[in-house]
Amino acid sequence: MSKTKGYAANTAKAPLAPYSFDRREPREHDVAIDIKFCGICHSDIHQARDEWGGSIFPMVPGHELPVS
Repeated sequence: MSKTKGYAANTAKAPLAPYSFDRREPREHDVAIDIKFCGICHSDIHQARDEWGGSIFPMVPGHELPVS
């Protein structure tokens, strides 16, 4: 397992706060990348506020990764 840092909402509508979590080691068919930052889009905000229901907390939103 590798220690990872991010910003998480601990409950619905909570502000994002620093958060550490363990990420499993890459497996045979995984690709490991080093993510420096990401964007948060409108669907991440809806999920973090649990506006669509079914959100799981704590939640580290963000999936818009810039490619260079």
